[in-house]
Amino acid sequence: MTEVLSGADLRAALRRELRPGMTVAFGDGVGALRSLADGTAVGAVLSEVARELGGIRLVLGWLTAAPEGLDPGAFTDVVALMPGWGVRTVLSCATARFVPTPLSGIAALLADTLRPDVLLTRLVLRDSDACFGTEVSWQRQLADGGVRVLGIADDTAPCADAGPPVAATVLGRCTDGPRRYESAAPEPVHEALADAVLRFVPEGARLQYGPGQLGTALLRRTDRALRIDTGLLTDAVVDLDRRGLLIGTPSATYLLGSDELYAWADGRAILRGIDHTHDVSRLAADEGPFIAVNTAIEIDPVGQINVEGVGDKVVGGIGGHPDYCAAARRSRGGLSIIAVPSRTKGRSPLVERLSRPVSTPAYDVDLIVTESGHADLRGADWTERRRLIAALFE
Repeated sequence: MTEVLSGADLRAALRRELRPGMTVAFGDGVGALRSLADGTAVGAVLSEVARELGGIRLVLGWLTAAPEGLDPGAFTDVVALMPGWGVRTVLSCATARFVPTPLSGIAALLADTLRPDVLLTRLVLRDSDACFGTEVSWQRQLADGGVRVLGIADDTAPCADAGPPVAATVLGRCTDGPRRYESAAPEPVHEALADAVLRFVPEGARLQYGPGQLGTALLRRTDRALRIDTGLLTDAVVDLDRRGLLIGTPSATYLLGSDELYAWADGRAILRGIDHTHDVSRLAADEGPFIAVNTAIEIDPVGQINVEGVGDKVVGGIGGHPDYCAAARRSRGGLSIIAVPSRTKGRSPLVERLSRPVSTPAYDVDLIVTESGHADLRGADWTERRRLIAALFE
């Protein structure tokens, strides 16, 4: 049986494995490493060793919270592939930066310009095989590409990995498990918005949805059986399955939810790498129409979308938004839907000019839906798009 890992053990292992000039990737998602059994923060140990060695670059993916104890100043360079969420505080450090990319572009970056030498991540042991647990994301591509994987095995984490075992050096065990997140109950505006969207979702469609109250409302309020082909899988899929409306096994690359979701997902072949989940060609070509339902922070008069934030305030990253919109736009019978409340905290999402760069181009948006109506942009020229969008938000 693998021994419980202590802070001293991890410190010694990292000193053996790392050298100045190396790049370390830190496993992401709800399973991002936190604390060891003796209370030592993994991020603190990694920072300590990086400071001692000097010249270490750190690559971070999508994190729901900043890694415990992580000191970004200990690294020569910290590269974030997704801002917002848990990376927001890290990016306040002078050595940290965000590289704008959709999720579908991460593989190319990590195979070349940002190729890591080491991946440090949480793993799950099943019959002595090392597997990913609550996320696969870009990690399997690193492992398959020959990057050395240093794993800390978690006895308490679920395993929803759809791929083969991971070739890894398992340093020891931890028992803190993935982070838990309870889904917020949808408010009436989200339920009305979900009902407006579901008018366009046919029986048997492949649905991509985002985390949050709208996504929860969509899965709770549908009365049609659906396939789920998405990036983040949430608790709402459990309810969909209980009602007999989930077709087949969902596809996702991250889990994000409570113990209920993790228990339901354990042992199911759900999670695949972003080379699968965000492959625009696969999503567009697979059997059945692909319906992508996403939101927006800002929409300009012709339908260009910003999902990152408002001005200097970063809320989230580009993520899979442009990937899913592009795939749905190209799917036969599919739809790229942007669903937004007509006003949030008294503010309309329609702006004359986006305050940040475009996340998703206008030509990859088919419908804009609010709780009170929709603008069908299919076949509309630029002048008509302006008219339809303006009328929707009057």
